[in-house]
Amino acid sequence: MATTMHRDDPTSPPTPPPAEAFDLAAGMGFFRGLGWPTSIDTRRRRLVVHTGDALDALIVPRDLANAVAMTLSTSLMSGPVSTDSSHRWWTFLTAPCQRATLELPAELRTARVHAVPRRGHTVVPHPAAPHWVQRPQPDRPLPPWSAVVAITRKVLQIQH
Repeated sequence: MATTMHRDDPTSPPTPPPAEAFDLAAGMGFFRGLGWPTSIDTRRRRLVVHTGDALDALIVPRDLANAVAMTLSTSLMSGPVSTDSSHRWWTFLTAPCQRATLELPAELRTARVHAVPRRGHTVVPHPAAPHWVQRPQPDRPLPPWSAVVAITRKVLQIQH
């Protein structure tokens, strides 16, 4: 059974842009061109990317995420990072985890970092939407899962 990781408050109604603002089929085509298994959630008019084969995703609270993104960038491992509509949660897209499970270290779980389960999916903004901290780039590989987790742990240790 697929699992969806919602970054927006589940009690609030989704606030998609007007239908004419973004062509969801074109957005899906862009992501599929990157090799990402993407579909359209027609009920909520949004794009979702499926995890476990081509990529994985780590959802990080904003207070930790900005420093993680900066550290990844200075380490030359930046990859696509998006935010939810409130900017409280950032999603880091990574190369698929090479381990059998996506178990996160206890300190990351305590810090409210979440791994999107395998065969789950996460919402991604349209490629032209303003919710990208770091936009996907066709010529750049996704950063390794293990590197993003390790840098997140390092940043958390520095902050505490």
